[in-house]
Amino acid sequence: MRTQRVTVRFNATALKETTLSVAQAVTTAVSFLRAYLTARLSPVLGDDAGEIASWVVVTALVVAAAIIIVGIVVTKLTTTATNIQTP
Repeated sequence: MRTQRVTVRFNATALKETTLSVAQAVTTAVSFLRAYLTARLSPVLGDDAGEIASWVVVTALVVAAAIIIVGIVVTKLTTTATNIQTP
């Protein structure tokens, strides 16, 4: 029995063109989705960038105050605990 050889030619140019075409399609789709989401979420999130900075400052101040208060409470509890007289 005789086998036949099949020659497969690899066309790199066609593969490159197909890859570029797919990459352009994906890039276009991602750009469209990004623009769509930005347009839909802008009214929800708001456009005031300065407002976010003020919330960050307020949050940082509240966290700092909470840390200071916890430190004071722990100090008071440890001093009170060391001052308890045992019989």
